[in-house]
Amino acid sequence: MIRAQKVDKMEANSIYSQKLLKGKKAFVTGGATGLGKAIASGLSAVGAEVTIVSRNKEKLLSSATEISTKTGNEVFYDVVDIRDVDSVKQLSDRHERVDILVNNAGGQFPQKARDFSVNGWRSVIDLNLNGTWNMTQIFGNKMLDSQGGSICQIVATVGRGIPGIAHSATARAGVLELSRTLAFEWGPKVRVNCVAPGQFRTEAFDATYEAGVGDGYVEQPLPKIGDVDDIANGVIFLVSPASRFITGEILYIDGGLILQGPMSALPENGYPERKQV
Repeated sequence: MIRAQKVDKMEANSIYSQKLLKGKKAFVTGGATGLGKAIASGLSAVGAEVTIVSRNKEKLLSSATEISTKTGNEVFYDVVDIRDVDSVKQLSDRHERVDILVNNAGGQFPQKARDFSVNGWRSVIDLNLNGTWNMTQIFGNKMLDSQGGSICQIVATVGRGIPGIAHSATARAGVLELSRTLAFEWGPKVRVNCVAPGQFRTEAFDATYEAGVGDGYVEQPLPKIGDVDDIANGVIFLVSPASRFITGEILYIDGGLILQGPMSALPENGYPERKQV
């Protein structure tokens, strides 16, 4: 067995110019916690004017204050329910301009597909696919009607199947194909790309999945768990001028998980017995 290695932190301000995105206005959904918070912090560290959005005002205020203190740049926040088109429209109306949109908000619960309820399936599709679409269309239209911009969708390591989260895998794959389609329709004014995270330990991960899920990360080419700053750095690249000739792409930041590694969101004892054929 390959022994897991600890990942050294590599924050945005240590590898990018602190003026890389100066003058750009960025929005990050789900920006108060986990990956979204790391992305917002990274964007702020390289000069962007960042607004984090989610449904929880208290968490937004706390995170905005924390990121501002860390980066030395003011971070703003606003409340929105991305599943509600009217809420997203009101958010857009409150902000005159957007240059960068990072659709990070999402969620799921692990369960065998045969056990999904109608409401359980719809709730995940509504958040991960429809909510992303609401933000993408409304803020994308704002970009198209003005100076253009860049959109980055946070999806998942889709492509091999993800047992246990068929609803989320379906939604994320939909976002990927949506993004490729919009890259055609909205270019050259708006670039649309995706980032697919691999194994990252966050509070949300630990709260969602049973112990042992993902432990096989040691089987992947880079046998370690990623640091959330790895995602932030990838997003910064995709929304910056450094990737000005990249659109409609998916960047896997997963240590090679998509090539070799555990894709199941179910614990080992969560698999049904399979009959021999």
